[in-house]
Amino acid sequence: MADIPDGLSHSSVERVESLLQRKGFDSVNETQAAFLKADGMNEGNTLLCAETGNGKTFCAETVVQRALENGKSVAYLVPSVSLTNGKYESISEWLDGGYTLANATWGDTAGYQHADVIVATFDSYYEAAIRGVGLGVDTLIFDDFHEIYSDFRGDTIEKCLTIARQNGAEIFANSATVGNPDEIARWLESDLVISPAKRGVPIVERPVKKGDSRKSYGEFIGDLIMDNREVGPFMIFNFSTSNAQTRALRIKDNCRFERPDTDYRAKVEAAVDTVLTSTHHDLISCLENGVAFHYAGLENSIKELVEEGVKNGDIKCISCTTTLAYGFDSPIQSVIVADLARFGQFIGKYEYIQWIGRAGRGGDMEEAYAYPIYTDEEAEEYFEFGTPVEEKSLESIGSHFGPVPDDFPSDEYISNAENADTNLRWLLIELVVSGWNTLDELIEFVSMTLYGFYQGTSMSATPTLGNDEVAQKVIRFTEELDEKGFINYQSDNQITPTELGEAVFEYDHATRLEPTPDALKGVVRMLENYHPISPERLIKEFATVSYTCDLGESHSEDNPLWELLERHGYEQSNSSMTAAVMTWLWCQGINADLIEDRADIDVAHLSTTASNLSEAIGAIGELYNATPHEEPVWVETFTQQLADGVTVKDLHLTSYDGIARGRVMALEDQIQTAWSGLDKDMPPGHATTIEKLAFQQKQAPSGFEENIVLSADHISTGTAPTVVEAVKDWTAGDSGELTQPPISESGRNFLNFGNSSGTIEMPQSASESTESSSRDTTRGTSLDDFV
Repeated sequence: MADIPDGLSHSSVERVESLLQRKGFDSVNETQAAFLKADGMNEGNTLLCAETGNGKTFCAETVVQRALENGKSVAYLVPSVSLTNGKYESISEWLDGGYTLANATWGDTAGYQHADVIVATFDSYYEAAIRGVGLGVDTLIFDDFHEIYSDFRGDTIEKCLTIARQNGAEIFANSATVGNPDEIARWLESDLVISPAKRGVPIVERPVKKGDSRKSYGEFIGDLIMDNREVGPFMIFNFSTSNAQTRALRIKDNCRFERPDTDYRAKVEAAVDTVLTSTHHDLISCLENGVAFHYAGLENSIKELVEEGVKNGDIKCISCTTTLAYGFDSPIQSVIVADLARFGQFIGKYEYIQWIGRAGRGGDMEEAYAYPIYTDEEAEEYFEFGTPVEEKSLESIGSHFGPVPDDFPSDEYISNAENADTNLRWLLIELVVSGWNTLDELIEFVSMTLYGFYQGTSMSATPTLGNDEVAQKVIRFTEELDEKGFINYQSDNQITPTELGEAVFEYDHATRLEPTPDALKGVVRMLENYHPISPERLIKEFATVSYTCDLGESHSEDNPLWELLERHGYEQSNSSMTAAVMTWLWCQGINADLIEDRADIDVAHLSTTASNLSEAIGAIGELYNATPHEEPVWVETFTQQLADGVTVKDLHLTSYDGIARGRVMALEDQIQTAWSGLDKDMPPGHATTIEKLAFQQKQAPSGFEENIVLSADHISTGTAPTVVEAVKDWTAGDSGELTQPPISESGRNFLNFGNSSGTIEMPQSASESTESSSRDTTRGTSLDDFV
């Protein structure tokens, strides 16, 4: 620990002492002392670089406190929505009650207009700023600034910093080690403070060569863990989702951890909205043995469940992709990097440092450990094995909007080269739609990005048109966007958005698909050419536009769904199969296991893909604004079907709290079982679940809740009354009016109950098999048996 440095003003000393007291600290540490000594409390831009666990947050909070006392408003920006909640809580613990504190989630701009301090994501701030709402914020805190390296959030952070600088806002950025802090500080026109302190919990690097071992990676990692079991818990970083899952299963079979007391089967069942898939069963078997896997394609509720298990100590080993590389603090002591290469090339050194930096960020430990597994001798030199982590060289931060100049050592800069041109096109569309309507204004903004800084463009005055790389590229791209119909480039002083430009801008900002402008233009043209549009065509288009909306490949060439697709004019393709599965099966409440069997497709990502499609199609009205047509009236209903995975009528059930797809299907199975062998006319098998429940309740009301509802799987005594209420409301006609989407087929007809027209042959469903095998042939039964 250290003393508050001499030389601070009386007010600054009081401010620091007050904050220390409110946070329960006795003194400042080495990083905080260095920050204070460098006049970090004074107004002006500051970049603070310090190793993990060295008190960067306290430094940021002193800036917040000083700004508030001077009558300024503050935005505290973090990478993700989940981190905003924790930051909001931590600030609320010390913030004086006289100030207002707000938490802005994605797309929410209200807090920027009234709060003294708003906690938000980088995306949230940019959304507010580009629309003019967030420009009133005086001071911006950029937490985890080093995420500017990443392809995922880096371009947004660069845009946030540019618009903040152009608006004259004060910037405080705190960061772990970056490769070129001096250059970044010059770009930000900021003071640079580099902490002399070592990492709070040092990382000991223990490289492991796999060599010629014939063991699978999962088995090899399992042996490595058991040989070093005393330095767990473990986190394993993998290149792909399949690696993360298969290696977790191998580790589960090869390692012996303390089995958690938690009933993880029950927790997983409660967390999902559908019947458990093979992936869920794999996860349960891992969780029950203290192991887990984690990747983006899992449901959010499942990812949160796994993360909580790691934090509370139930899970001793987690195998993941880079989804946990940023902003996840847990009692992990050892990180194993299983894949040091991606597509035959070594990962970035900054990525490697970021991954192993997940070790030692929580819990009580003196050392943390990194186990990089390598097979290529060149890895030793590239990753500088043997060099202390804090002394390893890192790539410099490049721009997400263009390359560094030719005279720079480009291989030492991380630039998002593959997406830079697309990012710049989007930026120009965003600017034109948002009021940057002259060529000078566009060039000035781009010149203030990191791309403009590296190109040597003056940041103190508007550049002269045509005299530099940035200006030439902006002009070229502006002309291109004009030719493609996104903007009207009438003159250098009059550049305006077209209906198409406004439509793709609003759509892109309403979703998280990250398509190209050209891809969205293709969707608009599809909406014009295929009118009236069908649900199948919509899904097929978005499955083509974004991989997040595509289920992937069906491996069965004789899949009978292909015949149905061809009869309706669709070619055999992944996107066509996604359209069939989503419209004809998922949205009709068909069991996931049956979908997997019939479509021969991995349903592990079924609900996640459905959620992505729901978001994609839910915003389609923005794109219709660029067409002569109106958005179909059924889109809202179809969007909800995709989100809930049930029929239109069964949306009545899922509109009630606690009733999701999984419970609707459990009720369907229960009533099918109860009706097996009944000698009375009942609704047909393809009838919706709500229709069957309403019929049953009307015929035998007194025993409905006990014998039908409570007998269904996953229906508790707390949920059962809600189901009964929903059925009563339906019977009374209190269900609302929903427009049926014009789908071509329904799996409730062709899948479960054969095919009278000879179009397709399908096996019996699981519920029908149960009906056949459980029918009592010795006597007839009646509804009275369930009273």
